[in-house]
Amino acid sequence: MQLVRNERGSVIVFVTLMVVILLVMVGLGLDTGQLTYVRNQGQAAVDAAALAAVSALPSKNPDQVVARAAGFNLVNDYVESPTNKIGNSHVSYVKYDYTANQITNYAEPIATANGVRVALEGAANSITTPVFLTPLLNLLGIGASGTKDINVSAVATITVKPAIPIALWSDLCPITEGAVKTDVKIQMQHPTKDEDGENSCWTTFLDCSSGAADIKALFKFSESCSGGGFNGDVQIGTPICQNRGQANSALFEAEDFFKSAGDYPNREWLVPVIGGGGNCDPKNPTKVVNWARIKPKGFETTGNPKYILADVACSPNFINESTGSLCFSHRLVREPGKGY
Repeated sequence: MQLVRNERGSVIVFVTLMVVILLVMVGLGLDTGQLTYVRNQGQAAVDAAALAAVSALPSKNPDQVVARAAGFNLVNDYVESPTNKIGNSHVSYVKYDYTANQITNYAEPIATANGVRVALEGAANSITTPVFLTPLLNLLGIGASGTKDINVSAVATITVKPAIPIALWSDLCPITEGAVKTDVKIQMQHPTKDEDGENSCWTTFLDCSSGAADIKALFKFSESCSGGGFNGDVQIGTPICQNRGQANSALFEAEDFFKSAGDYPNREWLVPVIGGGGNCDPKNPTKVVNWARIKPKGFETTGNPKYILADVACSPNFINESTGSLCFSHRLVREPGKGY
């Protein structure tokens, strides 16, 4: 006698299996969308924070840097933003090599850093978001965490923009790159060339039709980097204009600037270096051959010759450091070393 197989209920098993598979697919889709959304929100927050923070790097004041990084906390809307605000623990300093286009040190002291990193990452600072697939996995007996940690970071670097209207002749630079030559007399060429010992020029960079008003305007611009200034990009090899005249009025303006500029007295300032030797010719632009940092210490504005007494150091890398100017440009850079 042949038995008849009872197949009632087999469809229910198949439908149940399909429902589970569909729920897993929906959960994966929801989780992927949620994680992408949370990451994008967090990335926008750290990008803005890093760009804001690096604008305070020239001050070398960590409180100012952190305050600017935290400036957008009231408007940030990433997951956990009310309880995981950007602050001191999220900010660090980096050294960026512009030649190699890479970060060379993630623990650079603020005194020598040229970049700021803002990160929401790690056990304490990452963004923790709920995931939707976990309840289903737990229902199936597969233990899983109900949350996922999202790590985001951003690095912004700074490049100095030269604005001080002084160009040194190359023979003022120390022989050793980066070494400091103390008590150098920076002596501008007299309008009539009747003084000996000149070793520098007034410069208006790319403006060759300038006079005393333009030189003094650049000092004013250098205090806040707003207003008149100059347009264009000045690098090593860029021909810049000089002005041998107006020594007295420009020197008085320089003295006022260096003693009080931008509430940062007694600091170093970036200036271009040009080939030296009687070449302060307003009709013959001369190429920048190096960069110098000068630290003014005294001013002789009444006798002859007149000069600025300063310590001088020279290096082509000074343009990529965060000291020497209150004017700068900044940008975000990639972090392949961190996998971001």
